[in-house]
Amino acid sequence: MRGLEGEKMFLKKSLCLFVAVFAFSESAFVDSLSKCKINDGDCQKDMFQTIIKDIAKTGVPELDIPKLDPIELQNVSVAVLDVVDITLVQGSVKGIKDCTVNKFVTKMEDERAIVELTCDVSIKGRYKIFSSSPMVKTLLGGESIHGDGNGKVKIEKLFIRFDFFFFVQKRNGELYLKCNPKKTTYKFEVKGRMRITADKLFVGDKESSQLVTGLFNDNWRSLMASFGQPFMDKAAVFVYDFLHKFFDAVPAKYYISDDLTPFARD
Repeated sequence: MRGLEGEKMFLKKSLCLFVAVFAFSESAFVDSLSKCKINDGDCQKDMFQTIIKDIAKTGVPELDIPKLDPIELQNVSVAVLDVVDITLVQGSVKGIKDCTVNKFVTKMEDERAIVELTCDVSIKGRYKIFSSSPMVKTLLGGESIHGDGNGKVKIEKLFIRFDFFFFVQKRNGELYLKCNPKKTTYKFEVKGRMRITADKLFVGDKESSQLVTGLFNDNWRSLMASFGQPFMDKAAVFVYDFLHKFFDAVPAKYYISDDLTPFARD
């Protein structure tokens, strides 16, 4: 009987300890945030810069905020204009933690925010590629292209602008900025340069890694204009997921000093 009572007491103490640690971890994170007035774009920009640097490598597990650097990817497939099928079998994206926040503007009346970032990023891992489209055959002398190897893409000064929409949501006695993913848009531009390296790339039966990567590196700007959107669509999902989970998990009172009650709705 004493043994059973002892086990119950141990479980109760363990549960209390877990709750205390969870609450402390959450409090430690949100209490470290600086507060900004809703119309102070410079303050919001600096705040978000700090958030990226501080939590991009670890995320905030207790708030379900994912880490952003590195982003581990597995079996991410992209069909580029029905011309080329590319799969990143296993790899990672690095560099997000060092992104520069150029702009962060919140427009409460429009329920809209604008975020602009400039990043140097690299994507590295095992890939698969295949194409037998007439366009590729014409470009490569009548042969299809296929590959299964290791590759790396390095992008310098990748500029991304997010326009995302939200509303002030009253939930459990707190106010949150609730994002609207269906209305979110973005645009991008590579303001620096982009280079790719890869092995085990074949044109027909001939190993042609140097030929294909050289062709891309010589013409990357025009190729990105034509084929870059599907890749950026995939990348934008991760950045948006980070933003969404942050605003959905952290009450606005921890980072906005203004009273948002007049804007709130259920």
